[in-house]
Amino acid sequence: MPVQKVTRDEILQKAMRVFKRQGFHRTTMDDLARACGLLKGSFYHYFSSKEALMKEVLWHSNAYNEKHIFSIAYQESGTPKQRLAELLDALFDGVLRTEGGCLMGNTVLETALVTEEFKEPLRVHFNNAIAALAHLYRTSHSEEKAVELAQQVTVEIQGSLLLVKLFGNEQLLTDCRDRAAERL
Repeated sequence: MPVQKVTRDEILQKAMRVFKRQGFHRTTMDDLARACGLLKGSFYHYFSSKEALMKEVLWHSNAYNEKHIFSIAYQESGTPKQRLAELLDALFDGVLRTEGGCLMGNTVLETALVTEEFKEPLRVHFNNAIAALAHLYRTSHSEEKAVELAQQVTVEIQGSLLLVKLFGNEQLLTDCRDRAAERL
């Protein structure tokens, strides 16, 4: 296999797709190297271990989600209902556009009880999601109720994503989005 020049960002993007599809534990450094067009030994030039790579993939994904998805909740344009719909559409599109579902949800299910080092970026992700949703719900509910609704929607999103992976019924996400909007 010819060795290609790749940027760190390209490695993170390609590794994310592999981790989403195969999970952390089923992914080998050979899988990652192959996906990036690198020799296995070249990977260690960029990352000291698979765990270090995964942690950086999670932080990279967090940064993307904050900038491109959760930020929608805080925009000045559009009604809260419109921003909620746009946020959820962006979130669902990102999850459904690539094979494997939700990287963050998958990683929680696979590693939360056995890999302590991933918990911080995973918590940050879900706290950011809840904060963005609560910001929207505060427009029509008390602080306490807004947070409760945001947590409930986050749970429903993850449950819907699991069932979409299992049954292939994307209508579940549409129904989830509609229920989230009804609560505003």
